[in-house]
Amino acid sequence: MSNKEILDLNIMGKNISIACPPKDKEGLIQAAEILNNQIESIPDKSNALILASLDLAFKSQMPQESEDTNALSKKAEESLKVLISQIEQSIK
Repeated sequence: MSNKEILDLNIMGKNISIACPPKDKEGLIQAAEILNNQIESIPDKSNALILASLDLAFKSQMPQESEDTNALSKKAEESLKVLISQIEQSIK
């Protein structure tokens, strides 16, 4: 039996439904907001998803100020990786 929920997100104006464990739902919603904010700040919309993903991945490698922040950053990074992978799958 699968313990997943369907989560509806909007990325770059596109509605995307993904299956995720209930514990990941809030993190994925936050990751989608971060990704949308990043995409909105990029003038080149044809490459915005790639550029936003690259920028967020780069920022995730930067040294963190504390271990608490680092733990949150790693969780956000994992959520973003999952979200980016699912978005790429849905737009193929």
